[in-house]
Amino acid sequence: MLGDIETMQQRVAMVEIEEMIQSTPNYADISEALRSLNFIPEQNDADVAIWVQPDLRIFVLLRLNLGGGYAGYKVAAYDDLEGREGEFTGYNAR
Repeated sequence: MLGDIETMQQRVAMVEIEEMIQSTPNYADISEALRSLNFIPEQNDADVAIWVQPDLRIFVLLRLNLGGGYAGYKVAAYDDLEGREGEFTGYNAR
């Protein structure tokens, strides 16, 4: 039962993060919002950023472009990646 509640919280948070990313074209604003949700930047380079939220076991991968926006993103739970090889499905910005 407790695991089900944690999974539900995780999924709700993932949906909220996706909606926030889709409505925020500027990476600086996205990173500020992720930081406020206790995400930690694991990698923050010119072309890719990876943020993790260890308590909820969620990560966010953003492919960045030179204009300060993002070219695509992926929001996933750590558990979603177990057992998958080379599979990356995410959102590509228009």
